[in-house]
Amino acid sequence: MMLGGVGFQFGLDEARRKQAEARRQAAAPAAPDVVEQLKGLKALQDDGVLSPEEFHRAKQKVLGG
Repeated sequence: MMLGGVGFQFGLDEARRKQAEARRQAAAPAAPDVVEQLKGLKALQDDGVLSPEEFHRAKQKVLGG
């Protein structure tokens, strides 16, 4: 009976750790690779390779939206 309680508590602790890590990642500034991807997309738009609509769609994909 006691062993089940320990396992349950471990599960709760693990869930809390995962939630805290998710909050930290959400609050972190944009990763450098995301910034670089956006700069690359903007350069492609400036060079005429991407239309404004294509740029917007690609940017939303990079930003996860």
